Amino acid sequence: MPAITLVEVKQGQLTDLEKGVIDEITRGDYLFQTIPFNPIANPIAGGAGWSTSYVYLSEESQTGFRGINGKYDDTFAKKKMKTAEVKVYGGSFSIDRALRDQGGVENEVALQMAQLIKSARKGFSYYLINGSVATSAEQFDGLDTLLKGTATDMLAHATGFDLSTFAKVKENALEFATKLDEWLSLLDEKPHALIGNSKMITKIKAASKVAGLYTLTPTAYGTQIDSYDSIPLITVEKYIPKGETVAKETITIDNATGNTSLYAVRFGEDALSVASPSSGKIIDVIAPDFNVASEQARGLVELRGVPILKSSRSCGVLRNIKVQ
Repeated sequence: MPAITLVEVKQGQLTDLEKGVIDEITRGDYLFQTIPFNPIANPIAGGAGWSTSYVYLSEESQTGFRGINGKYDDTFAKKKMKTAEVKVYGGSFSIDRALRDQGGVENEVALQMAQLIKSARKGFSYYLINGSVATSAEQFDGLDTLLKGTATDMLAHATGFDLSTFAKVKENALEFATKLDEWLSLLDEKPHALIGNSKMITKIKAASKVAGLYTLTPTAYGTQIDSYDSIPLITVEKYIPKGETVAKETITIDNATGNTSLYAVRFGEDALSVASPSSGKIIDVIAPDFNVASEQARGLVELRGVPILKSSRSCGVLRNIKVQ
């Protein structure tokens, strides 16, 4: 089965509840509208989950000219096998069955479910950038880990390319566009999106307007998304990791320097995708059932997948951009 997006999953044979949850996740979120889910992960023996093995391309083959009667120097695409395990990410809530008789429980269920979906969407985006198996075995490796030290991991400036004020944006817009294009040229193809925090995306929109590179791209829901030279700009929201109380930027801003990073991603089975179970659901949702003999009725939403990057040049990160 080929990779499909959640928007396409919603067209399949799902319950109304499942379709509603997917609609909540994807509506207004271009990342979840476009990132493909690839059902290639197979069960691990003993019921320990799912895993997938894939070929990671770290360096492409090279070509060139040869003279008559001459010969080419042999080159090889550098690759290695990688294995990734599907992770289960989500949350649950419970409502005491005694409250059902007070009335309005349907509204409470709807509220709790909506908030859980919102948190799951923001949280998966957070770990798509920041996840690290070295930090926690429950996590997966995110783009910061996967791209670190690769050919597309680039500094915009040694100390910070200054877009901290509108005056600096106007002053440096053309130079910044040149730096962006220099970085994007390192990728194997034009990316499908640029991902940043709200301050970073605001600065890029302003700079692209000054440089005459601001465009709009249609979405799956009939709206349009701001774009740089026809590359959609995705804002990742702040998120409160489990066990913490303060929301933090998904893509951090260094308080001392004001520097942040920008990610470029190309989606596809040969680029960035999310490996999901070969059988079973990508997203599982359970609504509270007050007919079950239990003191509390529980609701649950979870997403099952692991990001895999098959080519180091399909995505990139541009660091040291000063936004404040």
